[in-house]
Amino acid sequence: MKEDKDKMHRLALQRFEQVETKEKDQRTLAVEDLRFAQSEDGQWDDDAIEKRKGRPRYTINRIAGAIDQLIGDQRQNRTSIKIRPVSGGASEDVAEVMSGLIRNIEVYSKAANAYDNAFDEVVNGGYGGWRVLSQFNDDDAFEQDLVIKPILGATTSLWFDPAAKEYDKRDANWAFLTVEMTKEEHEARFPDKPLVNFDTHENRSACQSWVSEDTVRVAEYWVKTPMMREIAKLSDGRVIDIKEDGAALDELAAQGVTVVKTRKVKSHKVEMYLMNGSGFLDGPKPWAGKYIPLVPVYGRQSFINGKEYTRGLVRFAKDANRIYNYATSSAIEATALAPKDPIWYTPTQVAGHENKYRNFNTQNSPFMPYNPDPSTGGAPPQRGGAPAVQSAILQQINQASMDLYHVTGMQPPSFAANPELKSGKAIQAQERLGDRGQFIFTDNQTKSIEYTAEMLIDLIPRTYDTERQVRVMMQDGETELVTINQEIIDDQTGQPIIVNDLTSGKYDIIAETGPAFASQRQESAQQILELIATSPMFESLAMDLVAKDLPILESKELTKRVRRVMIKQGIVEPSDEEIKELGLDQPQAPDPQQQAITENIQIQTEKLISDINNKDADTTSKLLKAQQSTIDTYKTLIEALEKKAAMGASITPQDRSVVIKQLDIMREGQQEIDDGPNSEEAQDLARMMQAQQGQGVPGEPSGATRRPTVEQPSTQAGQNIESQ
Repeated sequence: MKEDKDKMHRLALQRFEQVETKEKDQRTLAVEDLRFAQSEDGQWDDDAIEKRKGRPRYTINRIAGAIDQLIGDQRQNRTSIKIRPVSGGASEDVAEVMSGLIRNIEVYSKAANAYDNAFDEVVNGGYGGWRVLSQFNDDDAFEQDLVIKPILGATTSLWFDPAAKEYDKRDANWAFLTVEMTKEEHEARFPDKPLVNFDTHENRSACQSWVSEDTVRVAEYWVKTPMMREIAKLSDGRVIDIKEDGAALDELAAQGVTVVKTRKVKSHKVEMYLMNGSGFLDGPKPWAGKYIPLVPVYGRQSFINGKEYTRGLVRFAKDANRIYNYATSSAIEATALAPKDPIWYTPTQVAGHENKYRNFNTQNSPFMPYNPDPSTGGAPPQRGGAPAVQSAILQQINQASMDLYHVTGMQPPSFAANPELKSGKAIQAQERLGDRGQFIFTDNQTKSIEYTAEMLIDLIPRTYDTERQVRVMMQDGETELVTINQEIIDDQTGQPIIVNDLTSGKYDIIAETGPAFASQRQESAQQILELIATSPMFESLAMDLVAKDLPILESKELTKRVRRVMIKQGIVEPSDEEIKELGLDQPQAPDPQQQAITENIQIQTEKLISDINNKDADTTSKLLKAQQSTIDTYKTLIEALEKKAAMGASITPQDRSVVIKQLDIMREGQQEIDDGPNSEEAQDLARMMQAQQGQGVPGEPSGATRRPTVEQPSTQAGQNIESQ
């Protein structure tokens, strides 16, 4: 066992020596860049300092301003993470919980500090990074939380497997995170691991960089160890690791979830060893995730003839800033050494006024007396003119200034320095045009944050794997407590189900970089106000949105008040919380004014119905009288035909035509009654006609069905007419 660890330690030392040797030149330049941009005297090398000893030597740090502007832009534009469901039982609700949980992890662990520190180091030297850890959320708790912490000085402390090709080094098989500590601190932290004599160590050459006279290097050595895993596909679509989750198969089977098929796959486990140059101090410690939890951030990367070049904003700006400092110092030196502009005069001109001219430079006198001298034509004393500073030095200063703009990419438009632009939008557009040269740094930062989110998606199901309450954070900063992995009984099926199950399903991410939420709110409010100014109809529809987005402390209270008014006006639908708050779920007392209006409408409606009924009754009465007259005429015709038949006279086609025409008139009158108001008189008439329905009507086919008539005659004459 000890031999295996010794062998592994020797391999770790060889790996570190390999990556340190390969990247030493670039890392050394990165340290110089950091010192040049941020230290007080870093822009003058030792040779230049020696040559200007005793002479003016000024530092005008033009690079620091460009870096600060880029860092300011980055801090105003944060990267937000949104989780999306993919497969395997993933859902939108759980994705929303995971998004809120990741935002809470970032806030709880102050991840912004880690992101800002890494970006600062990247812009200066080209190397930065942070790490993901799991830790107990309290001293007396057993539940762990995930946190994001900074890596300070990543240029000299964060090292990855040089065989890794991905930008974020996710394909690295090993990595180192080193720290330098004093020998006294080492002895205090690891009392049972005394330092050995590195000069006599068997790996002396590999150990030389691990110790100095006063300090010793201690490193976290992260390594991926290959292994085989057996996975199972379940009937509900999930894929589980049999070794990790196999104990739950019985419970799943009780719920009707069975194993469809299994297979073995190549995989790896992640472990961490703590080591110094002489051996392992601790470990191996297993890590729950499949990624090494170290996140690098890089600046501008190039690959030339198989060699990797990494730089920040400073690398190519150093020479221009050196020239600017040297030329400025030379110009100041030349100006200081140049003689002053003297006053030329004759003894006659200043006779009696010598003190005035002697103290001319120290007195602010509004006039100077002089004596006219005939030899000068009576002219006053004159200045002869001081020697000018060499124009070549001034040209060098101007040229160096322009060179700094070009090599940093911070063109004058980035500073909104064009006086011809008056429109705010035009100024913003020109600022963005000037900022394009530095977009690569913010884009690389976004890539690293995106990789961090992938790590968290992998770790959350393994860390938050029990029923517990977690705090989730919305994009606007509001928080709420959510119970995750909660088992409840489905009311419909009676089967247990898991609510907010973070342990199942596959998810991916979207990373978006934009203005911080406060800036988004302010911009949104301004856009809505502009929309209202263009189309006033939106004023009554969007005032709650304006109030919500105003960047003021009272925005929440103002939004509540605005929404109360809009809810009463029926413009917006109240939320469940507002329904309870406003008492809308309780019986509402009638509004006296509204009640009076309603009662008045009811009275007017009843009166109108009564008037209509009266008019209907009158109309029906008139129709009934007309119909009765028509029926009487029909009866008279029938009786006349009966008498004619009794006398032996034949009934002519003309007689029959008159009867049929009168019958049609009677039917039309009856139809008007049927289509008219459903009054009592009309109903009575219909019942009467039904009772007096006859057997046949002249001119109708035998057996025809017809509507009832009033006192319908049923005579032999009628039958004879019908038969004819």
